[in-house]
Amino acid sequence: MRQPLFKRMLGSDVATEEVDPHSVEGGLVKAEYPLVEGAAQTRVEQFTAGRVCSRAALSRFGVAATTPILRTEDRAPIWPPGFVGSISHTDSWCAAAVARAEDVRALGIDLEPSTPLKEALWRRVCTAAEREHLRELTAPGLTAKVIFSVKEAVYKCQYPLTEKFLGFHAVEVDLRDGEFEAVFQQDAGEFQPGHRMSGRYLVEDGLVAAACELSP
Repeated sequence: MRQPLFKRMLGSDVATEEVDPHSVEGGLVKAEYPLVEGAAQTRVEQFTAGRVCSRAALSRFGVAATTPILRTEDRAPIWPPGFVGSISHTDSWCAAAVARAEDVRALGIDLEPSTPLKEALWRRVCTAAEREHLRELTAPGLTAKVIFSVKEAVYKCQYPLTEKFLGFHAVEVDLRDGEFEAVFQQDAGEFQPGHRMSGRYLVEDGLVAAACELSP
């Protein structure tokens, strides 16, 4: 049985929940059904698992199990007042992380299959310095996938604060034995070039996972 990932990567103020999306039957509340109307079965399963995980995590803070998790026009989850959170999923695993806004300012999590990122995509995802580092490695494709996942987590963490759409080159990532530091390269509102966001990553059981959180 796959072990939870994000509980090991985030602080004690964060509640997490993880599940195989294929194992979830039902679980949406009435207001959420229109959000997946007409969607493919895989999409419905992953969306449902994300909402189920979110409600399970929120319940640890006393939030009612019937609370809908809707979304904005840009597809970001709308959390109950006073809470922050993040959802991610692959075909085989889904996770949600939530916290009280008074304890954690923002959260970002990401899951990816631990398949190598194709070299044809390196230029799009990685900065020149990152690509130079990759060429020194024996397994560069997997490291490139970790960089991709880290950037996704950082994007999710900053977006609720800045509402800025950032490209992959907006941050440059330094990986260090399960931890990362992402340095902003472009203007992102309160995150200016040179600002740093740190977090953790894991490569385990066929998955790459990355997570970061900001203190209030």
